Amino acid sequence: MLSTDEHFKVSHILDDLRHSVGDSEFGYRAQGFLAHALMHLGWTIIDIKPQGHPDVIANLGSQALLLQAKSIHGRTRRQGFSLGQEDLEGIRPKDHNTTGYLAILDCTIPVSWLLVDYCVIRRQVAQPTHVVSLYAMGNKELSSECTEEFVKLVSSHQSHIRNLDFHILCSRALRGEPL
Repeated sequence: MLSTDEHFKVSHILDDLRHSVGDSEFGYRAQGFLAHALMHLGWTIIDIKPQGHPDVIANLGSQALLLQAKSIHGRTRRQGFSLGQEDLEGIRPKDHNTTGYLAILDCTIPVSWLLVDYCVIRRQVAQPTHVVSLYAMGNKELSSECTEEFVKLVSSHQSHIRNLDFHILCSRALRGEPL
């Protein structure tokens, strides 16, 4: 278990990165780091999409995971979160071996991933939902595991995090080479 200080430190690293590369590129990198966090949890990354839905597809044995990744910070966090119909359709499970999740990187201090199952979030489509409500709906165990691995990854790569762009993160994840 990482210290609370580590989570706070990573929040500042991510804030600096977002200001350096911009919101759009930051979102892509968040997807890439999420893929690597999943790899550290034993998942195999099947696909990471810069465009389209879902953003990340992963497998663990016969179980498939569909993820739509978003990031929120400061101003966007206070406005509530709305999920579009296309995002929702991208994570809709096609069979009983597939689970879809909305994955939100909450960049406020302390940083955390919030994963909300499709079956729960589908009722919230197109209506703003407060982040506090999303936390109540989230899969606490998977959210915590992803957060821990993500914080470890960002912390251990902080000296060269600006060099880890979306292409590098995706290429390595798709080749099965964890950071």
